[in-house]
Amino acid sequence: MRKVLALLLIGLVVVVSGCIGSNSTKPTGTEIPTVKAATLLGGISTLDVMEAKGFDRENGFKVEVLRLGKTPDIIAALEKGETDFAVIPAEMAAKLAQSGVKIKIIGVDMLQNQAIIGKEKMKPAELKGKKIGAVVASGTFKLFQAYMKVLYNLTPDDYTVVNVPPGSVEDSLKSVDAVVIWEPIVSQLIVKNYTVIATFSELWNEARERGIVNGPAVMLVWVVREDFLEKHKDLVHAFIKAQIESAEFWKENPAETKEILGELYHLEGKTLDVLYGRTEVNDEGLNDELIRGIKSEWKLAYLGGYLRENPENLDIFYRG
Repeated sequence: MRKVLALLLIGLVVVVSGCIGSNSTKPTGTEIPTVKAATLLGGISTLDVMEAKGFDRENGFKVEVLRLGKTPDIIAALEKGETDFAVIPAEMAAKLAQSGVKIKIIGVDMLQNQAIIGKEKMKPAELKGKKIGAVVASGTFKLFQAYMKVLYNLTPDDYTVVNVPPGSVEDSLKSVDAVVIWEPIVSQLIVKNYTVIATFSELWNEARERGIVNGPAVMLVWVVREDFLEKHKDLVHAFIKAQIESAEFWKENPAETKEILGELYHLEGKTLDVLYGRTEVNDEGLNDELIRGIKSEWKLAYLGGYLRENPENLDIFYRG
């Protein structure tokens, strides 16, 4: 009987030891918390690198990427609490805050890379009376309208707008004079020898020369729901760190970054070369200079009529 009991005891120890051992070696991916981050379907950001290279998991969380069809879908997801983080145009962050949605800006993703593309060479001021294709609900189009009004005194009554989904932008050039669009579609059109009428960075520089704006030409910012920030500051800090590391990788590893973007967006070599050369991601934490650029972009959106309230005193920044 003693031998039987001894054998049973040994067996129990082995089973318990095995359980402990299996728990200690269980893949950390099943234990770390998951956060949701929304982005525009077909729009590039450092989130692409974060997901592909695992900078989320290196910082103790797993990101579930929500690729949504339209910018209003991202806004709705924030309003309904269906996403924790989102990468959106800077002016839309201000619009959300002014409408009562509780968010904080935690970082800048990339600078303006949008462009006005056409079939023939012309100056932006010559768009008066022209037919323009654009994704009307996008921040890119809203900013285009602001640039046109502030720089050239062109209002929506001065040109005809055709609402075009991103996938039909090139086809629309058969019937419109110009399109307003973002990357990677800009690079795809450039490679196909369409004409760049103006880049948004050029328009920003013109506005800066006139004393209208200053600071960097911010395009995309990262926002977090305020209630999520209050409950999970550690995860927010980890996300900020992962985003900065993703941007650093983007800058330091062009070949691998292009490979990631090529696979994700079905792009080929020449387009990827143009795309990589045209995009500037931000690898710094939120600082005074970046905030200055964001506030200038808000001012432009206000002067252009997109923001109904003066955003001068709007403070929705979280520096960690």
